[in-house]
Amino acid sequence: MDDGLLRVVSFGGGVNSTAVLIGMHERGEKPDAILFADTGGEKPKTYEHVAEMASWCAKVGMPEITRVSYSTSKHGTLENECINNGTLPSKAFGFGGCSQKWKRYPMDRWIDQWQPAADAWSRGEKVARLIGIHAGETRRGKIPDDAKFTYRFPLREWGWGQEECEDAIKRSGLEVPIKSACFFCPAMRKPEVLALAKEHPDLFERAVEIERNAKECGGLDVVKGLGRHWTWEDLVKSDIAQMRLFGDDQSPMCDTCVDW
Repeated sequence: MDDGLLRVVSFGGGVNSTAVLIGMHERGEKPDAILFADTGGEKPKTYEHVAEMASWCAKVGMPEITRVSYSTSKHGTLENECINNGTLPSKAFGFGGCSQKWKRYPMDRWIDQWQPAADAWSRGEKVARLIGIHAGETRRGKIPDDAKFTYRFPLREWGWGQEECEDAIKRSGLEVPIKSACFFCPAMRKPEVLALAKEHPDLFERAVEIERNAKECGGLDVVKGLGRHWTWEDLVKSDIAQMRLFGDDQSPMCDTCVDW
């Protein structure tokens, strides 16, 4: 889609945004900028994938991936902000402030200081923001245009769902990335929390420290922890206790017995 507008891709380091870049390359489209908003709390594999995509972009002639962050914060990272303020990420309380503050705001600020955008606005043109929401994500609505930006959803334009996105990534010779999210994201499901504790015990312990600190600081009331109505620490302790019921040569009869 060549509408003559500047095109800025919001690259989150996950499947959707990776598929956007690959799909654009396959169609001969080239973004004018690619932004990765770093909260300081992504999982190691996500950072590895961002580096891999940076090499891919250079190889195919796309712009470099520009890393932006909430640099005006005295905390440095979202994790530190939670610890210093004695609270949890806002998503634990049912809000989306952490994404707004640590993801969208840094990208908005970078574009505001980007000369090509200023030139476009002076001509009365908008800047196109390309967002990776695939065709099957019906719960995520369209972002309305504003005075500066118009929003495009390339995956929806192409009719790409999850399967098509993964196929495109494999077609390009790249590895399908893990879901992009902070290692202490309250939106993580119980199996994902258990996997984090097993694969990255250091990161899990840091996440639990956020819970403990918030509780000690009196920052929790109805919300119990990162799981909102349950704590990550209790979940893993219960899982360990359950597994102790089985000997080394035994295992649970099925994994559907656990109420996820």
